[in-house]
Amino acid sequence: MEGSDEGYTFQDPYKKYKLELRIIPVDKLQVVKHQRKPSEAHVKHLVSSIERIGFLVPVIAVQKHGGDGYMIIDGQHRFLAAKKLGISELPVIVVPDNLAEKMMNFNIEKELNIREKAQVALAIYREYLETRPEMEEADALLVDSIEQAYYVTLGIGYEKAERLTGSAFEPILKKCDGFLALKLKEAAIERQARAEKIIEANNHVRSIADKIKQMGRWHPFVYQQIISASNPFKRKRKVEEDFNTAINRMIERLKEIENKPEQILKESVEI
Repeated sequence: MEGSDEGYTFQDPYKKYKLELRIIPVDKLQVVKHQRKPSEAHVKHLVSSIERIGFLVPVIAVQKHGGDGYMIIDGQHRFLAAKKLGISELPVIVVPDNLAEKMMNFNIEKELNIREKAQVALAIYREYLETRPEMEEADALLVDSIEQAYYVTLGIGYEKAERLTGSAFEPILKKCDGFLALKLKEAAIERQARAEKIIEANNHVRSIADKIKQMGRWHPFVYQQIISASNPFKRKRKVEEDFNTAINRMIERLKEIENKPEQILKESVEI
């Protein structure tokens, strides 16, 4: 490693990114705003660990534009544990901007569920929308950051409908809700409209589930069964329909089932 006034510079041994190891005051560190809600239990565990063996694993951060502080992109739980212990300075690996953008949704501490993935993806999407509205949604930088376009659709859906059964819709969305060849400022409008369609479908699914429950025929996979019965891609080898065509067909099928929910009770889940 090479010494410098600000710390030590070194290269990532695989990708050869230029990195810096610095000792930074805690009050200059801030958790990136789209990070998921921290686990208090995990913070408590880390407090105990640090008390026993010390703070050995640096957090990863990027320097804010203008140089006024740093945004933590990995290590929020270690950071919060350190604050609880009154630690005033932390070892920090400072990464370049281009690497930070690729790491925006990187988290090694816990596997995210679909709701958390959607919330993180939406926050990243809005950050790009605010700073680069002319960027195309299908740009490789955004694709690498959020992985799946439908996470954004579901993220908006979760905001508007807390009881959205997003995981049940995922197999269908994988086939019809991809990245758009539109500028973000235009694509964001389409994402809002798509979220509304999913919420509409979700309302029908819940209505059907309630009717099945009233019939005394409830089972743990009822939502998946309803969505399977209305799946516009069921038994199709090739996907030829776009999002709006597919979801509109699904909603029409859900309306039919809503009138006669008993018709799907003998069907098996085929998602």
